[in-house]
Amino acid sequence: MRLALHPEPGETLDSICGGEVQVLQRRGGYRFTLDPILLAHFAVYEGGAHRGRLMDLGTGSGIIPLVLAKRLGRKDITALELQPRLYSLAERNVYLNRCEEQVTLVQGDLRQVDQFFAAGSFSHVLCNPPYRACTTGRSSVTMEKAIARHEVACALPDVARAARYLLAPRGGLCMVYPAARFAELAGLLREHRLEPKTARMVHPRADRPAKLVLLNAVKGGRADLMVLPPLVLHAEDEHAFTEEVSAMVQ
Repeated sequence: MRLALHPEPGETLDSICGGEVQVLQRRGGYRFTLDPILLAHFAVYEGGAHRGRLMDLGTGSGIIPLVLAKRLGRKDITALELQPRLYSLAERNVYLNRCEEQVTLVQGDLRQVDQFFAAGSFSHVLCNPPYRACTTGRSSVTMEKAIARHEVACALPDVARAARYLLAPRGGLCMVYPAARFAELAGLLREHRLEPKTARMVHPRADRPAKLVLLNAVKGGRADLMVLPPLVLHAEDEHAFTEEVSAMVQ
């Protein structure tokens, strides 16, 4: 089957990472945010994901594996996506970016990872999960957006169970999650023997409270959490990224 590697009606072609990564997206569907880009860089530079087999749970249009492969030089990446339409986009994006040798896509439900993969077969798991509760936040216009952003098809315990199953002993899980739910995240991961090891708060500006947290947890690790200096997204001009963030996206 020949894949369409150009925008079809209702789609856009967007560039990130200085043009290294090209991403096809639907105008009216789920569109990636800054979160997965931050997560990919955190996983490699702070989460130890610079070697070993790697899994991206809920890859969407494939942005995390593309950044890992094209910008960060990672190989042996597997990406799992539930929604057929997003899986189709991810497949096209992998071929568009010529990453088919580095990235393997699987269509399936992260709540049933045991049907697709052997236990303990990955060194690292990344996940940018849906983290809006179904009854809070603004409703997504389409079901594609709703599943990607709201806890409709999976919730935090499902992610923790999947990661625990997939990770080898001492393997690492890297996630991006709302800072307001950090205590909930850390407590639930501990229940699943995933010990929080490294955390970094993400602030819109230096003088504003954190909105997100980047967290690395280790399967079977000891209780020894290190909190890194904060990551600030914007300088005084809220339309301009700080130098650190600019280096990730430009």
